Amino acid sequence: MASFDNTIPSLLSKTEHYDKDERYMATSDLCEVLKRCSPSSRVNDVQPMRSMSRSSSGGYRGRGYQNQMHHNSQFSIDPATEKSICTAVLKLLDDKSNDVQAIAVKTLGVLLVIAHEEQIVVIADRLVSLVLDKSKSELRDVYTIGLCTLAKTVPMEMGNLVSHRLVDCLIDGIRGRTTGNAPPQDQHKTIEEISLSCLDIMNDILVRFGALPFVCRKHEQILQVTLSQLSSESQVVRKRSGNAIGFLSVVLSDQLLYKLVENILAQIDCSEGLGRSGKRRALQEKSERISNYAAVDNLKVADTRALIRTMCTISGSVGHRLGQEQLNRIIPIFLRFCDPEDANAGDDDNYDIDGDNMSDTEEESEETVSHMNDLRESCFIGFESFVKSCPSQVQPHLSPIIHSALAYMRFDPNYSYGDENNGESNDSIDDDGFDDDEDEEEYEDLDDEFSDDDDDESWKVRRSAIRVLAAVVNALKGDLSKIWIVEYAWKKSKTKTTLAGALVERFKEREENCRVDIVDCFNCLLSLTIEAATAGDVKLLSPNAMLTDSDNFESQITIDLRTKFVPAILKASINQLTLKKGGIRTKSSALKLLSTLSISPGGIGGAEQIESVFTNIKSILKDDGETVSGSSNKALILDALSMVKTAITSGQHEISDLMKAISQEILPELCKAVEESWYKITSEALRVLAEIPHLLILSTCDNSQKRAITEKLYASILPRLAEPCLDQEIKECALVASASLLSILHEMLPSEQSEKILQLLVERVKNESTRIPAIKAFIYITSNKPSTSTKVNFMPIFPQTISELSLLLLQKNRTVRQSALECLYEIIRYSYDTLSSIDSNILGDLLRELGSIASDSDQHISQLSFSVSTLIVKNCDSCQESIMEYFLPQALDLSTSPLIHDSSLDSLLSFLKQVIERKVIGFQQLLAELQSRISSIENNGGQRGGSKQAVSNLAKCIATITSCTSHLEREKFVLDLLAILEGKESSQNFLRMQLALRASGDLGQLIDYSTINGVTNRLSDIYMSSFDSASEDVKHAGAYGLGHASVGAMDVFLPIILEGLEEKNQKKHYFLLSSLHELILCHQISNIDISSSVSKILPHLLGECAAEEEGIRNIVAECLGSLVCLQPHDILPKLIALISLHGEKSQEYETKGLIVEKSDLVCWTIASTIKFAIAGRANSDELYTLMPKFLLLLKEKDLNVRNAALLMVFTAVHHNVKLVVNFMHEDILPSLHEVGKLVVKRTIDMGPFKHVVDDALPLRKTALSIYAKCLEKSPSTVDISALIDVLIHAMSDKEDIQLQAHQIVLSLCKSHPSSLSDKIELFVEPLEKTLMKKMGSGTGTDLERAHSLIKSALKVVLSMSCIDEAMKSVKFSDFVNRTMKNEKFRNMLLSAGES
Repeated sequence: MASFDNTIPSLLSKTEHYDKDERYMATSDLCEVLKRCSPSSRVNDVQPMRSMSRSSSGGYRGRGYQNQMHHNSQFSIDPATEKSICTAVLKLLDDKSNDVQAIAVKTLGVLLVIAHEEQIVVIADRLVSLVLDKSKSELRDVYTIGLCTLAKTVPMEMGNLVSHRLVDCLIDGIRGRTTGNAPPQDQHKTIEEISLSCLDIMNDILVRFGALPFVCRKHEQILQVTLSQLSSESQVVRKRSGNAIGFLSVVLSDQLLYKLVENILAQIDCSEGLGRSGKRRALQEKSERISNYAAVDNLKVADTRALIRTMCTISGSVGHRLGQEQLNRIIPIFLRFCDPEDANAGDDDNYDIDGDNMSDTEEESEETVSHMNDLRESCFIGFESFVKSCPSQVQPHLSPIIHSALAYMRFDPNYSYGDENNGESNDSIDDDGFDDDEDEEEYEDLDDEFSDDDDDESWKVRRSAIRVLAAVVNALKGDLSKIWIVEYAWKKSKTKTTLAGALVERFKEREENCRVDIVDCFNCLLSLTIEAATAGDVKLLSPNAMLTDSDNFESQITIDLRTKFVPAILKASINQLTLKKGGIRTKSSALKLLSTLSISPGGIGGAEQIESVFTNIKSILKDDGETVSGSSNKALILDALSMVKTAITSGQHEISDLMKAISQEILPELCKAVEESWYKITSEALRVLAEIPHLLILSTCDNSQKRAITEKLYASILPRLAEPCLDQEIKECALVASASLLSILHEMLPSEQSEKILQLLVERVKNESTRIPAIKAFIYITSNKPSTSTKVNFMPIFPQTISELSLLLLQKNRTVRQSALECLYEIIRYSYDTLSSIDSNILGDLLRELGSIASDSDQHISQLSFSVSTLIVKNCDSCQESIMEYFLPQALDLSTSPLIHDSSLDSLLSFLKQVIERKVIGFQQLLAELQSRISSIENNGGQRGGSKQAVSNLAKCIATITSCTSHLEREKFVLDLLAILEGKESSQNFLRMQLALRASGDLGQLIDYSTINGVTNRLSDIYMSSFDSASEDVKHAGAYGLGHASVGAMDVFLPIILEGLEEKNQKKHYFLLSSLHELILCHQISNIDISSSVSKILPHLLGECAAEEEGIRNIVAECLGSLVCLQPHDILPKLIALISLHGEKSQEYETKGLIVEKSDLVCWTIASTIKFAIAGRANSDELYTLMPKFLLLLKEKDLNVRNAALLMVFTAVHHNVKLVVNFMHEDILPSLHEVGKLVVKRTIDMGPFKHVVDDALPLRKTALSIYAKCLEKSPSTVDISALIDVLIHAMSDKEDIQLQAHQIVLSLCKSHPSSLSDKIELFVEPLEKTLMKKMGSGTGTDLERAHSLIKSALKVVLSMSCIDEAMKSVKFSDFVNRTMKNEKFRNMLLSAGES
């Protein structure tokens, strides 16, 4: 602090030095000193309040957080020194040196962060008085910057104070009420400058503090004064006032906003249109409401332009707040100024309008034409904002907007293209769009003929119209028929064309800005169409497709892209590429369009078209002996390479045509591009070369051609692969290219060249930066299926590679270890025949490392370790000792791990099977080792948990090795197993009983017990008696064993299961059904035919559908679900019949003299069946046709049935959304909206107290889960507005429901922020209620849950506050500020922001 006391006075004295350099340095040093005293988060990243700021890690740093930082910082400057600093800095703003003024403004920004309120008030008063002083014209810009800095920098809590000091003064300044004197000749200019400065400052205040109470009270005054400036004579003032109104509209109340819009519309409404048609329309649409407002006669064109521009600004800022009624007024008024009939083009015929009551005017002056064009441009900007911000409300007006935009897209009265009138028919757009003889000359002259016509600004109108069409394309991406099929008039000859056709025909646009926008617009349209075709929403006809009367495309839009559009697109794009003086941007857009076209059905065409495109690409890539300079040219080369790569990889072209065009046209240029100095071009060129081998090997080229091309590829790729000092991207691309070359074309390479590439790959494995890409290259080479009988010879580098990869298994980096294991597996599998030639010590070291990393803590690593070891056991007999020493002990340990399952368990079983088959160890010895492991399960089961899973894994291991041993040993084991199961000791040792039962079942799945005499009867008795055991685990093990044994001997065990189900012993029914489920599930997993047994099984399952016990119904549903996957034709009709009999609309029915009552339990079972069937990947086509019948269960009155139906829908959305996507709006969403707010409470009398139960709570949970999954899988099917209503209700529900709702809101903040901002204020009450809820005296889990709920709500608050429009709501912004200032949430806010 002492150093500050000594430093600051010294610097302050130097700020008055006569030398400007001394003043500058002193002020700069003072600024640095002040920075050390200020909160870094405020100094280093000062953000205007139009958006919330974020930390570098993505965490939230909102305004309230910044205010807390401001108050909690420890300042080391005393008030007296602070006052001296403020005085000195303000004085420096008047300095004669511009540099000193600039550094003073910078210092002021830092000072405002740490200064106290008193000094900020002094600074504000001083600066605003200087801005309003007419005698301070020379330094007014500096003062304005200072005030703008103040408005952007001061803490939010000072907003009211600062606004109180500034707003009234700024209003006076805008009105021209100033102080001081100015020369009479400069009086008007000075007042205008002051007004502009005040408007600038007012904009910053409105952005930052517009929603604060004091400013809200001044909204009406600010609105009046800014509206009055729209009639100013100065165009700059009018524009600046319109901007201020745009900022103001964001924070205006609905009442004032409505008044503002009506006021502006009334003034625009009384003005004339433009052109004769526009004026006629204006007379016909004369507003009747103009009398309600002040007189607005004698409006000038400039005034109208300012009003329209302001209206556009408002619509862009708060278009979502404009009602349908206001849009219905705005759009017709705007259309008056851009009537299609007035869109003149140089190609139009001149014809008179008969009966026109308006007198024809003389030719307009250049100024009038300019104003008219500006006005039209503003209208189209408005249309663009309407379509973007409120697409649903603008739908009724979309057709006239498109009509007008199409007409003005060709608005070029000073130029004739000479051939437009030749292409009248839309069907012949590909033939008439261009004149073959004149195309090239015409395109060459486009930029020359009017290059000096600087006064022609019609291109701005065309550009704004094109941007409207681009917005329309995005708005209509869900209904592409309005773009590709619906026709609109767009020429005065009443010619009609589709929007897509009009865009293609206008590719000839002479102005590059417009031309690029047109091509980009069509490119966007084509991309959206291809995406829709991929999703099945539209059908793009392929080149050879033919429509017949039998084709049924009622549910799809059919687009004949290939016949009607592709030739014209291709011709226009090629014409753009051939222009010698064409713009780089145009060529780049044309290449991107060709790239998009390449992935459409049929691509860019046949051999002739491909050759034509590649010829032009060749001219782009070709150097012609001169160095290509300029970033634009390099970017164009990059686009050209990207286009070639897309064409090769799209799969839409004939391989022979592509290969011919590449080899004859661009291969030398591609090889040369690899030597380019810019790393992006080199990388992209290598990516292209990596794709060529695939084409070459499948092409019709002879061997000599293939060898020649291979040699060129090798010569280009190898230098980049060998060079160690290159950009990382180039290294990776060179590895990919070399892997592709070697994998596919190794036969065409001499052995020394192949060995050279392999040696370099090994070297790259040793390098840390290229290790992973090099390993992936090896994996690619070895996993790629050889196109010929020969394979890559790895023998020269095989031992070295194995050693290097073995060393990588010692790495701590898991990614490296995983990649090394994957590479080892592929390379050993690929070169298994050479494995025996490797030194056994190398493989021994490898097996030691494999054993050390195989553990149950990382199952994927373990799986890969087992897979590699299995290959070694299978193909290398010399490694048996190493297997026994290093790896088998680890495998035995993992055989009893409860964590090993699925693929890792399968790998373990495969390894043990190979060990027995290759006789690494004897069967009896290995069996004894495995059986002894039951002791470890008994000892550790209680501590480690998961003893049931451990027993299951051990049983599978025993069954696997038994199934692959000799018949005698297998029979002996089965007899020993029966002896154990029938013995008295085993009946008391439940764990050993489980092991024996499960092992018998697993073995029975692999072999047929009926082939062993006397076994089946004894086993069936054992299984049935196990159901009477005192241990539930033994009962389940018996059911498991019976079900799996039935797979191998179905004729023996299935009748036993079915006979047991016919008995009245309900206690055994559940376990018999479990056995049946295991049997069916094994058939489903292994895809074994079970059709012959379905007729026997089905009656028993259907008979249990109405069982009272939910567990039985659930297992029945699982069985039926698996049967649906196996035999949908047999099962689904039966389920539909049951719905008809037991559904809500069914009545009691009579069958065979018995009255059968409908049962809600049956409906529950059917819904659960379909849920399991969908999860089991049942046939989608079969299910889809019957889904409407199953969805009827959503309308059942029974809550349990409805919940089961909802779970069915959730499963469908999660696993196969196409099953329900077409039924969402009519069948599913109405039920979800109803259930989302459903509450069914009942009171249970518990004696001493009463308990209230909400039976609809599970339904609400499921409904929210469906909403969340729909937003992930198919967001277009969700009605966001209705969902938000459900979420608002859910956020006041139980804690679990609130947490679900919070997660959905967080996802909506990213995907649908504008929809949330429309109803942002409705979230305040439930969020505040959650945050302010008292936690009580709960401890442990209850307290933790309460904290989690509050933290979740805070995340929602932070995320919603980052939405652009959210903080413009006064109610929500106040709630956010209160939350940020609450010390109770400080730590939680930091934690929530970081997460």
